[in-house]
Amino acid sequence: MKDLTPQPGDALLIVDLQNDFLPGGSLAVPDGDQVIAPLNRYAETFRQKSLPIFASRDWHPEHHCSFEKQGGPWPPHCIQNTEGADFAQELNLAEATVISKAETEEADAYSAFQGTDLDRQLKACGVRRLFIGGLATDYCVLNTVRDAVKNTYEVILLEDAIRAANVNAGDEARALSEMRNLGCRSATVQDVCLDPLQTNALLTDLYQLTMYKSYLDQEMTRPAVFEFFVRDLPSRRNFLMCAGVEPVLRYLETLRFSPQELDALKRSGRFTDEFLDHLQGFRFTGDVDAMPEGTVFFSNEPVLRITAPMPEAQFVETRVINLLHYSILVASKAARCVLAARGKAHLVDFGLRRAHGAEAGWLAARSAYLAGFDGTATVLAEATDGIPLYGTMAHSYVQAHNSEEEAFREFCRSWPQNNVLLLDTYDVMRATEIVIKLSGKLKKEGIRIRGVRLDSGDMQAQALEVRKRLDEAGLQHIKIFASGNLDEHEIAQYAANSIPVEGFGVGTRLVVSDDAPFLECAYKLQEYDGKPRRKRSTGKATLPGAKQVFRSQDAHGQFTGDHLGLADEKLEGETLLAPMMRGGRRLRPPVSLQAQRTHAARQLQSLPESLRSLDAAEPYPVAVSEALQALTHKVDTQPYASGMGLNGSVFRMIADFFRKAF
Repeated sequence: MKDLTPQPGDALLIVDLQNDFLPGGSLAVPDGDQVIAPLNRYAETFRQKSLPIFASRDWHPEHHCSFEKQGGPWPPHCIQNTEGADFAQELNLAEATVISKAETEEADAYSAFQGTDLDRQLKACGVRRLFIGGLATDYCVLNTVRDAVKNTYEVILLEDAIRAANVNAGDEARALSEMRNLGCRSATVQDVCLDPLQTNALLTDLYQLTMYKSYLDQEMTRPAVFEFFVRDLPSRRNFLMCAGVEPVLRYLETLRFSPQELDALKRSGRFTDEFLDHLQGFRFTGDVDAMPEGTVFFSNEPVLRITAPMPEAQFVETRVINLLHYSILVASKAARCVLAARGKAHLVDFGLRRAHGAEAGWLAARSAYLAGFDGTATVLAEATDGIPLYGTMAHSYVQAHNSEEEAFREFCRSWPQNNVLLLDTYDVMRATEIVIKLSGKLKKEGIRIRGVRLDSGDMQAQALEVRKRLDEAGLQHIKIFASGNLDEHEIAQYAANSIPVEGFGVGTRLVVSDDAPFLECAYKLQEYDGKPRRKRSTGKATLPGAKQVFRSQDAHGQFTGDHLGLADEKLEGETLLAPMMRGGRRLRPPVSLQAQRTHAARQLQSLPESLRSLDAAEPYPVAVSEALQALTHKVDTQPYASGMGLNGSVFRMIADFFRKAF
């Protein structure tokens, strides 16, 4: 099969993803909103490869011939300059070229080619192959594909990103059959996009499914509110950094039970056919509010809130914690490294090989870059997120050659513009002299040695001596890069001692967050069916109700304190949790990682100076609003919360909670 990876000569064409064709629109395509998530993934892949993206739209005059009042078959829809004609708000069409069709009253056009200059624009871009998705499979998509084939384009039909109107039974099947007969090949996100987050719905805990079934049995499907938070900051950590929200949103909007997964559950013998039939139609339909990634936060502050029918909100718990917990761990560790470097050195993630699994390695690269690292050695992270790549050579490369000089020479010839030579395979100073000698020889070939790397021993002392020898040889342009079990404390020592190292590769201690390998995090029920709920376990008590964090700043933009209040309160300060998803749909396209990285940098700059220290500082002030305290008291006096009422032990529990947490 021919490669389905987008390449030069390819273009993405999104057909008619407009509000009037989405649920609630005047000519809604059933489940039309479900194509938005995969189309955003396709579009991001094409953007990263600088490949063209086109989006067609119906652009009808008010009295268009296709409308019922003019004798046409359709109700009025996609009228020029109306909300119904707008593209779906959460569809990311950055850098896309918009093609308007059916612009005159007298002519209709299902095809994106009909009456437009799409063919001319595609040929001007050198396009030979079109990846097509959108609405509706049996009308606009089908006719667009017909014309694309007629115009000699090869067509890849994005089957997970099309939906049919199905005005007549079987229309979708007939359209798909015709398009395949025209020579179209089918593809899905898994075929086209690099996606480390392609997750099996069964990657969860058994109790999520057992509770799910029991909720259904009891018809407990009213809205529930769950919040993710961290109970306590790790020792010597003064703050944490939010990360992993985008992976969570991607998980929620694409969560499905595949036929293979349902078959596996059936074979287990644990679940009834009725329950499995229900899971076949499972979709996340809830709301999500969360802190933007890169936001710093503190203990007991909700980072993400999910409001959804109880079975849905409960089922996603395991994966939500899984993605947020690890991402926050690494981002918070990386932020400390950034603060330690004081802007004086490049920081590169070197941790993939020792990360706890492949997905963890990718998440670590993403979280570190978000927190302020300059790049990663993980190749996939560049392909998926555009994170800059850095790499040198391994000791095995040097050992494989007959001499260090031969290894260095041949590597520089292979990579004349990007070479960093590893000095410590045998003897650092001897290798430095080889670099000095080789530099003159390679200069005659037009090759410059760019840098050297230290990876073991007393690297601070080595760096001073290597820098001295290179400078004496007139090789001031050769940079020194250090790696080997580094963390924020060692990086701070380099900065404090003015050690001449321009870059650090931080690996194992970053991706395992060695000084704080786990967080006391939780995803807890705060409200069900409009009634606030609260856990009161010793040491694990929670505050009830949907909550919001309000952050105050001084005149210089420095954070001065947070208030933890109820979500519907109006307190002073900036609200940190923002709406991300409603009814299972994103409210806006994904925020770029670069924008999140900028936000993270501003957050670190706004921290009080004492909290930027690597040592433990006086805790940041987080107060609990009077309304939240009153609600907590009220919940503890409700009959369903405690048959004994508000006794002395409960008072002590509340007092201990506030003393410990705030």
